[in-house]
Amino acid sequence: MHTTSQQSTSVRALLFFGTILVLGLLSGCANYQLGSSAGIPFQSLYIKPATNHSFAPQAQPIISAQLRETFIRDARVKLVAHEQDADAVLYVDLTEYDSNAAARNSNDTVRANSFNIRLSAEISLYDQHKGCYLFQERAIRASTIAYTGNPHTEGGIISYQQSERQAMPLLARELARQITDEVLSPW
Repeated sequence: MHTTSQQSTSVRALLFFGTILVLGLLSGCANYQLGSSAGIPFQSLYIKPATNHSFAPQAQPIISAQLRETFIRDARVKLVAHEQDADAVLYVDLTEYDSNAAARNSNDTVRANSFNIRLSAEISLYDQHKGCYLFQERAIRASTIAYTGNPHTEGGIISYQQSERQAMPLLARELARQITDEVLSPW
C-alpha cells in the first residue's frame, strides 16, 4: 500500500511539473512579434534613378529596377512616382566595380574559370519634411561569382562578357537587398 501512494504522488508531481513546463513554454511566445519594434520615420519613398560612377556595364537600369522591386516586395513603405509626393528620397550612386579571378583552369593557369565581381554603392536618404538627410553616403558592397567555364557548351567556355552579363542580375538583387535593409532598419 505504501508503494502505491508513492507512485501516485510521483505521478501527480510529474503531471504538475509537466503542466508548469507546458504553460511556461506557451506563455514565453505570448508577446512575440515579427520584425523590429522601431518605426520607420517616413511612409512614402521616392527612389531616384541610380547614378553610375563605376565601370559596371549597364548597371544603372538593372540596379534601379531591382531596387524598386525589392521595396515593393517588402511593402513597409509606399513607393511614389514623383519626388514631391514622397516623405523621403533615396539616392544611390554606384561608385566602384571590380573583378578578380576566383578559380583558375587546371590545364591553363592563365585562364580563369570564375571571377569574383563586386559592386559598391553610396546611398543617402533625404527626409523631405525635415529638410535634412537621415543618413548620407553610406557604403554598401555586394559581390557574386561569374563563371566562364560551362560544360554544357561545345567548347566548354563562355566569354567573360557573357558571364558578367549573366551575373549582373544576381549582383543587382544582392545590392538592392542590402540597400533595402539599410533604409528600412532602425539606424
